[in-house]
Amino acid sequence: MSDIMKKTAFRSAPMRIAIFTDNFPPQVNGVVIATLNLIKGLADRGHKIYVIAPRYRRGARAFEHKNVVVRRVFGIPALFYEHFKLTSFFSFRILNYLREEKIQLIHFPSPITLGLEAVILSRLLKLPLVGTFHTFFADPGYLKHAHLNHRATERLFWEYSKFFYNRCDLVTSPSQETKKDLLKHGFKSAIEVISNGIDRRVFSNAKAKEVKLKYNPHGPLLLFVGRVAHEKNIFYLLDCFRLVVREIHNAKLLIVGGGPQTDEVKEKIRHLGLADSVVLSGEIEYARFVKSSILGASDIFVTASVTENQPLTVLEAQANGVVCVGIDARGMRDLVRSGYNGFLVKNGDKKAFADAVVKILKHKNLWKKMKRNTLEEIKNHDLNRSLDQWERVLGKLIAESGRG
Repeated sequence: MSDIMKKTAFRSAPMRIAIFTDNFPPQVNGVVIATLNLIKGLADRGHKIYVIAPRYRRGARAFEHKNVVVRRVFGIPALFYEHFKLTSFFSFRILNYLREEKIQLIHFPSPITLGLEAVILSRLLKLPLVGTFHTFFADPGYLKHAHLNHRATERLFWEYSKFFYNRCDLVTSPSQETKKDLLKHGFKSAIEVISNGIDRRVFSNAKAKEVKLKYNPHGPLLLFVGRVAHEKNIFYLLDCFRLVVREIHNAKLLIVGGGPQTDEVKEKIRHLGLADSVVLSGEIEYARFVKSSILGASDIFVTASVTENQPLTVLEAQANGVVCVGIDARGMRDLVRSGYNGFLVKNGDKKAFADAVVKILKHKNLWKKMKRNTLEEIKNHDLNRSLDQWERVLGKLIAESGRG
């Protein structure tokens, strides 16, 4: 553990932080939710947060929160990924704005155009810079959207990532496994692991019985939540689920989310003969989803993604005591202790994945034990715990920079 993260009696005075984020409402994804939790959490503790984010269509609902100021900037659609905007990477107006507001530190959660502006302005203003590594966008699953999933492109995108993060005074990562990956790929800045965190108070499962009756009253309900996109490996998940159905005929899989692969996934479901066993709900607004009782109605959360850093959807499931089965890769290893609060299986072994699901469903006592362990383990990712770490880290950097 570095000196930055050593526990001291230090309590941060009110800070003035600028967050340059390419991921912000009306976008809905894991990075957006994690960034909002950080912004609102710090603001609720009395810190002033200035958000620089892309402007979306007129009529989009404005984001408002005490101690948070949002400044929107012009952007054009990024064709490589749905709902993203590319903005200018330098603005004299924003430069002067940060000076006027006496900003003490700059943070960026994604290395796109606003991330680049964060790097440039931090140097011009001599402010400490923190970057959070949320997404393995050099992974073939992400590159496939732009038809760039080649080894040479992967290497290029890792170099691109290092360009951003090696200019930071500190890099944060939600998982230990990701930190190992970053070090392996030559990241030089100090790296601290801070969980995205989860606030269990936002969820409601008051209608869990009704939801269970709606989706599968006579059998177990499996759940996947996330973008219906290449990086989530949903075709693989469907292959595994077909093996589950052979053993447990009345099992159903609920897929919550939308995305560019929706039509292909529908075709895959028909091809596998799973039309009566898989339900596609489409995208559900986040505020509605956490109160929907879907998590409380589900028996197991399943994911076959191998691109995860620290998936918010898994944290959300675990916060509601839902046992998880996933692939033994990257950030999943930080959340699931195989055999304790779920199962992780080797990538490529679809039968082992299906067997893990079947084992939990057929052994009620095992399921109950894993559910208890899940609720115990999730305490390590309590949002207030993460915010405590963020305050120590950011306050220390500001103090050391002489901006306190």
